This record gives sequence, C-alpha cells and structure tokens, in this order.
Amino acid sequence: MVALYDIRDKVAVVTGGAQSLGLLTAQTLARLGAKLVVGDLLSVGADEVDKINKEVGKPVAIFQQCDVTDTATLHGLIDLAVSHFGQLDIVINNAGILDKPLDQDPTGERARACVDVNFRALVDATNHALHIWNKDSNARGVVINMASTAAYIPLEFDATYCATKAAVVMFTKSLAGLAPKIRVNAVAPAWVDTKLIDAPHIGRDHFTIKMTGLIEPQVVVDQIVRLIEDKSLAGDVVIIKNGETSRLCKTPKSTDMLAIMEGTSFKP
Repeated sequence: MVALYDIRDKVAVVTGGAQSLGLLTAQTLARLGAKLVVGDLLSVGADEVDKINKEVGKPVAIFQQCDVTDTATLHGLIDLAVSHFGQLDIVINNAGILDKPLDQDPTGERARACVDVNFRALVDATNHALHIWNKDSNARGVVINMASTAAYIPLEFDATYCATKAAVVMFTKSLAGLAPKIRVNAVAPAWVDTKLIDAPHIGRDHFTIKMTGLIEPQVVVDQIVRLIEDKSLAGDVVIIKNGETSRLCKTPKSTDMLAIMEGTSFKP
C-alpha cells in the first residue's frame, strides 16, 4: 500500500491562485483540510479567498497580491505562510503565461516575461522554500510545478512557452534526490479549459485544440493532489491528455543516467 501524505492541517502557498487552475487547486486543498496562502497579481483573489473561508466555515486562507517576477515579493508570499500560520508544507508553482508568436513580439518583451513568470519565478519560489525547510531537520516539504505537454511537443506559435515548460520538467526531475525530506513533482497537461486558451493567437477554434480537445481543470487538480499525497513520487511528472489515462513519467535512476552518459539506449 502506498504511504500517503496527509494534507489536513498542512500549509500551502499557491501562486497564480486567483482564477482558473490555481483557484481550483486552492479550493480543493481547503476542502481537504489545508491552510492556504494564495498569491496573484489580480486583486480579485481577495474575494475568492473570502469565498473559500465562507465555504469551509473558518479562516483557513489568506490572500496576498503578488508579482512572482519580483523576487522580494515572491519570497514575502512564501514567508507569509510561516509568519501567519507558523509553518510551510506545500508550494504550488502555478503562475504562468503564454508568450506570443515571435513575429508578433519584435522587442522580445513578451518572451522575456514568459521566461520570468514560467521558469525564473518557479525556481526562485522553490529555492526559497528549500532554504526554509533545510533550516529545520524535522521539516518535510512538497513542491508541485506546473509544466505542460508543450515541454515535449514543439509549438512554433508558442516557442518560448514550450522552452520554459521543458525547463520546468528538467528542473523538477533534477531535484528528485531531495526526497524524502523534500519531494518535487510536476503536472504536464495538454490544453486545459481555462482562460489561458482565449489568448488572441490561440482561441478555442485553434487547430491544436480541435485535434486534442480540452481537459477539465478538475482532472489536473486531482493529479496535483495525487502528487502531494503519494510519498513514493519524487522528481516525477504526470502527463495529462484529454480522454486518456494520466501517465506518470518517472525520473531516471542513477543507473539509467549512467546508461545515458555512456550512449546506450534509454526511454524515459
């Protein structure tokens, strides 16, 4: 039987938690008994957190407006978990944006923002959480990163986005050795039915969405919960496609890595 990590009474930080997947994740964790620090650029997050507290019937969540690309502000969001609730247990690196097709981004401003939000902030948040947990020999932590199947499938119209998500996957897998003290995992969904797909260069009629269909957000959140709860998972990525059973992409063991370096065949 798989050993389960009990979410009840754990304290989780969720970035990009004011809407869509981030909000649904926060709502789900609250229902499972967690306490929450929700961060987002959108001030509407305060109203959403009030709804969470009313649903649960007690103040289990707080909101902090946060630009994840501002390192000090992001660190402050994570520190708030400790100062307000007395502990930090879970970090959900959900904040993310799409880029634009390169011919629509002549200065590269959107591409840089995409890198900063999707990857640099994720690394900053994870690193800060690791330092908090490493100060306490008894502390245990869980990090869940938002990747994408775009990490594995090149998309010309979102080239920078694909690159950031590939970086998230490799960053996650590279931290497998931190377990069991700290477990870092990721979800990698295909197109999810959120506001993200309403970007001008995509839209619900985009040919890739017509080919794959849309994933219901709760399906992704269920896999986030799975990655938090299953203590056997570390450095692993769950690939989620519409209409298919979610597939766990395990991190190679040290013997597998030796095989890769020696040039022998290996399939992740």
